[in-house]
Amino acid sequence: MSMQLSTGVLFKENNNLVIIRGIEKETIEQIKSQYGKERCICYVGGQSVDYGPVKHALFWMDRVDIGD
Repeated sequence: MSMQLSTGVLFKENNNLVIIRGIEKETIEQIKSQYGKERCICYVGGQSVDYGPVKHALFWMDRVDIGD
């Protein structure tokens, strides 16, 4: 699954991995409290898309690809 992003964040807490692209750190805390652990959140045009639990994810450039 792929989509173009204006800004995005890949957050996998149990791996202690946080990749931020154009988002303030305070927003990350909001994401953590709203979505919890191991979520991939994509922001497109100011709206967020929650892909749910992430088994495998690659985040590069302006795309986020998620697979099993």
